[in-house]
Amino acid sequence: MSIYRIAYLMLLVLLAFIIIAVISGMSFPGDTVVDNWINSIQSGFLDSAMPVVSYLGAFPYCIIASLLSGLIFWLLRKRIEALFIAGIPYIGVVISYVLKFLIDRPRPLGDSLENSFPSGHTIFVFILMGLLIYFLPQVVKNKAWRIALQILAGLLIALTGLSRLYLQQHWLSDVLSGLIIGVLVLVPAIIFYKYVSKREIKCLSFLKSKP
Repeated sequence: MSIYRIAYLMLLVLLAFIIIAVISGMSFPGDTVVDNWINSIQSGFLDSAMPVVSYLGAFPYCIIASLLSGLIFWLLRKRIEALFIAGIPYIGVVISYVLKFLIDRPRPLGDSLENSFPSGHTIFVFILMGLLIYFLPQVVKNKAWRIALQILAGLLIALTGLSRLYLQQHWLSDVLSGLIIGVLVLVPAIIFYKYVSKREIKCLSFLKSKP
């Protein structure tokens, strides 16, 4: 078994452990500590900035972001990539809604909102930005620009998770679980993409070779 498969299985086990801990009412290490830290850094600037960051993973902005990104790739004649970008993030959304329905966990803010686990915003943004990071080399040939855009995408992932914590809409374990689910969805999606791409290349080669 390769190290990648071992790492993937370890993430599955970790996610299962967190789910069991949340269902049983156990206090996940770091949840309370991070929530107290968030309370200590509240500021006017962050109060204004964090909701804006959080919008990327919220309806309807998440739909606009994925469709617009997919449209750009489609116009650049990257049709398979466009379909993946426009569709794959919603696999994470479905998983998020199923877990939220099964695990009715209160949010840190203590308002009327429930279903804190996992962070759907984090899942969606991680998958969307992860796909963009992976596909960018195909459409951005300038290395400096490509790296800059990939770093920006990575920062959006980190800031989205932080924004959900800052707004006290999620516990640390919610966000960590969102990141794990994002990885668990993204990795098979990329493997499937490679398979589909190879099949497309073989089909095109076969058609070109026909007299």
